[in-house]
Amino acid sequence: MSTTTLNIPKRKRREFLPEEFRLTDWNSVKAYFEDLKNREITDALDLKEWLTDRSELESYLSEDFAWRYIRHTCDTENKKLEEELHYFIEEIQPKIAPETDILNKKALESPFLSQITDTGYDIMVRNLQKEVDIFREENIPLQTEIQTLERNYGSIAGQMTVEIEGKELTLQQASDYLQSTDRAVREEAYRKIQERRYQDKDQLDELFSTLIGLRDRVARNAGFANFRDYMFKALGRFDYTPEDCFAFHQSVTTAVVPLLDEMARERKKSLGLDSLRPWDLRVDITNQPPLKPFTGGDDLLEKTIECFRRLDPYLGECLMVMREMGHLDLVSRKGKAPGGYNYPLDEIGVPFIFMNATSTLRDL
Repeated sequence: MSTTTLNIPKRKRREFLPEEFRLTDWNSVKAYFEDLKNREITDALDLKEWLTDRSELESYLSEDFAWRYIRHTCDTENKKLEEELHYFIEEIQPKIAPETDILNKKALESPFLSQITDTGYDIMVRNLQKEVDIFREENIPLQTEIQTLERNYGSIAGQMTVEIEGKELTLQQASDYLQSTDRAVREEAYRKIQERRYQDKDQLDELFSTLIGLRDRVARNAGFANFRDYMFKALGRFDYTPEDCFAFHQSVTTAVVPLLDEMARERKKSLGLDSLRPWDLRVDITNQPPLKPFTGGDDLLEKTIECFRRLDPYLGECLMVMREMGHLDLVSRKGKAPGGYNYPLDEIGVPFIFMNATSTLRDL
């Protein structure tokens, strides 16, 4: 790969917050909310400046929370990182929520809002109205409890490992064995993975049941019949309805499920099996050994950068910048939360990519 001089992005200079501002507790940020609440707005230009200052404050807080979340998911065993995340959830967010509602209403009630016709402001106004519509003071402690409990799943799952061939493996790493051409190896891996999950079933069942109850209360407090309808609005799904989703589900039932059934029959026949079992779904249908396109996170990243660079040099450079900035955590390991995400970082503008890759790239 040719050498490239990287242009590492810098955070935009702050105009509302001090350049070296750091969130320590609620009092450290409270004055900036007070400024926005109490500031007089006399024309459309004042309102645009007010919106810009508000955006700067919220971008800082969003990124501060993002890093707490990212660091915790990368190392769920680190109690300090867990405490830092929980502090924001339990001490900062509950105080931000009512302030945000006040600011939303102030913006919507401004007589100058209709004078701002720049592209994109209509989307902002739509989102502000949505936030006002669903906000309820009594939901603040419930949402705090929900976020705290949701973090527990990652901590529980991050501790799950099994032993195969004398090696301690995360469940993602163990899933690689489901592509083995040896059916006995596949079955052993499948059963060990499920048995390990089953060990924590009571804890996970209790967590899930508690979350269902809390989410239902949040929805009903906001005037919705169920949490699905509440989240449909909370997520800003303005352009389609639940009925559209049901119609899509029916289309899948009609067109996709029969195709999957046929593919399953072909798989069973190609593998020469009397019956298709859960551990037979990942092996190559021609019984070829699994591909191993990379070894380790560094190799994965180098090859991905090269692939992206050939498509467009800019895409390759983006990944190189993220690597240089430490905005990538790609491989599975014990203590790391499961799953994957691309987390936007509002101030710096360079996201963080989190995943649980193994040597086959199949298990995220």
